[in-house]
Amino acid sequence: MIESIRCPNCGSIAERHHLSYLAQIKTQCEICDYLLVMCTRSGHVLESYAPGLPTPKAKPMSVRISPLSSSHNSNSRIRDIATLSI
Repeated sequence: MIESIRCPNCGSIAERHHLSYLAQIKTQCEICDYLLVMCTRSGHVLESYAPGLPTPKAKPMSVRISPLSSSHNSNSRIRDIATLSI
């Protein structure tokens, strides 16, 4: 029996094959090359491959440091010297 499911790795449509003659369940995705083969009797993983998904490139970050006004109480133990804006 073949079942259509969502790939646990990328979310695309994948296939789950129930191989009763081998006592195995095989899940595979052609989009991201995900593979998982499990034994139905013991639940052990017999074979697996789950490639990492590409991440978008990080955008450059700009940072601005500006001094705080001196409106704090002089008796205060905590003294901020600047703010950080991202």
